This record gives sequence, structure tokens and C-alpha cells, in this order.
Amino acid sequence: MFSEKDLVTRSKEEMSREVEGLLAESKRLRDEHDAALQKEAELRRESVESRPNDAGLAEALWQEAERLRDEGQEMLRLSMEKRLRAAEIQHRIDIHDQIESLDGYDEVWRMAAKAGRS
Repeated sequence: MFSEKDLVTRSKEEMSREVEGLLAESKRLRDEHDAALQKEAELRRESVESRPNDAGLAEALWQEAERLRDEGQEMLRLSMEKRLRAAEIQHRIDIHDQIESLDGYDEVWRMAAKAGRS
């Protein structure tokens, strides 16, 4: 699940852009999955309806529906993979923000300590 990008120091903005891109790609894949499911259902219905008249056509339609089902499952898997990757990167961004807020807090604390001694 790690990539070469994980080994390179990147800015928060770069990581945020990657999260946005991954989420957009995930949504696109999910939409394609949903469309494939609808098309699969249509092909199966057509296959059943055409079985009495043309068994060969019915079988071809059924096989196409099976192919769409497999492709749809792969799209769904990729969609989830991209969502997980986006969540992982977002988690790193959140940790980065927390560290930065602690750094700022430390500086404020030092300034307050100095002001109290005067």
C-alpha cells in the first residue's frame, strides 16, 4: 500500500491535492461500477427474454453480463483502495497539523514563561 511518494518529503498542499485526486478517482470508479451493475442487470434480463427465441444470443448476453460484473467488482476494489489511500494521506496531514499546533504552543508557552519572570 506504500508508494515511492511515501519516501519523499512533500508539502501539506501536495498531499492535500493528492487526497482530492484520489477521492475524485474513487468517485469516478464507483460511478462506473454502478453503471456496470445497471448494464449487467439489463443484459441478464435481455438474455432471459431472448432465451426461447435465440439461445446463442442469450448466452452471449449472459457472458457479457458476467464480464461486466467482473469489471464492476474490480472497479469497486480500486475505488476502495483509492479511498483508503486518501484516508491514509489525510491522516498524515492531520498528524502534521497536530505537530505544528504543538510547535506553536511550545513557543507561546516559552514566551509566557519569559513574560512572567519580568
